[in-house]
Amino acid sequence: MDQFVVSARKYRPATFDTVVGQEAVTGTLKNAIRSKHLASAFLFTGPRGVGKTTCARILARTINCENLGEDLVACGQCAPCKTFEEGHSLNIFELDAASNNSVEDIRSLIQQVTIAPQVGTKKVYIIDEVHMLSSAAFNAFLKTLEEPPSYAIFILATTEKHKILPTILSRCQVFDFRRIQLSDITRHLASIAQKEGITAEPQALHVIAQKADGGLRDALSIFDQLVSFAGDQLTYQAVVQNLNVLDHEHYFRITESIIASDTPAALVEFNAILQQGFDGHLFVTGLARHFRDLLVSQDPRTIPLLEVSEDLGQRYAEQARSTPREVLLKGLDRMALADAQYKLTKEPRLLVELMLIQLCRLNAAPVETDPEKKSPDASIERPAPAVQRPLAPVPEPFVNAPRPAPAVPSAPVASTVPAAMPTASAPPADNYVPKRRLANQVSIKADRATLTTVTSAPVVAVPNADVEGVAPTSTKEINPALLAKAWREYAQKCKDQGRSSLHATLSAREPVIAGPGKITFAIVNEVQENYLRDEKPELLGFLRRQIGDPGMELEVVKEQVMVKPRYTAMDRFRLLAEKNPALITLKNEVDLDLG
Repeated sequence: MDQFVVSARKYRPATFDTVVGQEAVTGTLKNAIRSKHLASAFLFTGPRGVGKTTCARILARTINCENLGEDLVACGQCAPCKTFEEGHSLNIFELDAASNNSVEDIRSLIQQVTIAPQVGTKKVYIIDEVHMLSSAAFNAFLKTLEEPPSYAIFILATTEKHKILPTILSRCQVFDFRRIQLSDITRHLASIAQKEGITAEPQALHVIAQKADGGLRDALSIFDQLVSFAGDQLTYQAVVQNLNVLDHEHYFRITESIIASDTPAALVEFNAILQQGFDGHLFVTGLARHFRDLLVSQDPRTIPLLEVSEDLGQRYAEQARSTPREVLLKGLDRMALADAQYKLTKEPRLLVELMLIQLCRLNAAPVETDPEKKSPDASIERPAPAVQRPLAPVPEPFVNAPRPAPAVPSAPVASTVPAAMPTASAPPADNYVPKRRLANQVSIKADRATLTTVTSAPVVAVPNADVEGVAPTSTKEINPALLAKAWREYAQKCKDQGRSSLHATLSAREPVIAGPGKITFAIVNEVQENYLRDEKPELLGFLRRQIGDPGMELEVVKEQVMVKPRYTAMDRFRLLAEKNPALITLKNEVDLDLG
């Protein structure tokens, strides 16, 4: 069996023009060679698999070629080119700093630098993973790197630039290699597939490029793996199955269910995703990315931000036209919240299902115009208030009683005016608090004229709020554990925002439940009082949402701190002598000094 060569080595670029996705770096190096302005030390930094070592080898081979043409392509016929291709070049040395990172290895390298080249004009030293050198090795290398011989060129390569000493960085020309774009990787994979006689679908190559995350070497490794799995026909389904990638068809179907407000279909689709072995957190992040792509597809100016294949881009454009922008924006907020809470919850599936239910209700939710009826959570609508009915049927004689003519013409009684109330001439009894009645409720003490007028008015829907506009008082019992949890979450939120003083104030003690729907929090000084005065509206709103009690109240009380007096030695002696008079006799006989 012939020896198999992986694509990353078989199709490794041999010239600057064949390097993929690094035009800025290769253009600069070509201009430096052409103008003979080569530095003595280079530092190539960037992610893995983007061409750092490849560019270093091309640079070393190009500057050693004896018959270099105008296109800056090595001839391949001269002695330096042949020895380089055979793998035993006398002018190009490669050192792996990951396994040769000691001071002795660097000293051996410095001794080799002192020897002039036997063939060619330059000696090039490529040190890969240079950040693995020890501090002593870096210090030993400093002098040679700053003042090398005229024929020596050093090319350092690393993936972690921040670990390089500043004294090394200042002696090198730094070239930052970027992640290779999806389009460049896809185009390169397509050319390799054509050379190898493999039929590959564009969407399949695009998924490989996404999985590689900007690294061409990773993309070629995945490509070889999938060719071994699928053979000469590389399809999208084979790639999704082998790489364990969630198919975008799931996201399209979920989005259609959200647009149609079909909650059961969305839950069934999510259950199918879980049965395939995918994680719920992966689904949440993938659906958020899908919504982002839909939002990008709604405007022609942002379409270049959509990193998908052409066929898939058309599907995104079709679904984006049928998806309201408000649904996408609110949906992204919901998914961001679910993403942040996923690792903290003990029921991750329930969290995702609740998110899907809320997303399905976004498109069906009526627009609230009354701010008083709007719930704290804008995306969840509250049920319409029920129509209030009389508490008891009105007796027939009262209903059929003739209405006396009024002495003075007056306007008709509005349906929202409360029923007859006690007049000023008849003061209420002690400890009597008049109760508010809704517009369509009547009093058994009202006279027939008033009763007939009220009962004849049309029945209208009245919200479950006070007629006078006063905020309703809560009678709901507060869960102490839920209150303590919400209080700690808000305190931690303040700490994360850099408000350490407010975090210390809230963490100093816990709130106390003073009754149904009411809590108190004690403070000890005016500084804490100022903090709580400014923060109370936002804090109370947060607690109401977390506990689920919109009528809950928070009262800040000031606690009196008792300052203990400082006692002198004589004061302490007097207090002890009052309890035991024998101490006075002891003091006099021994002549004790209490100072």
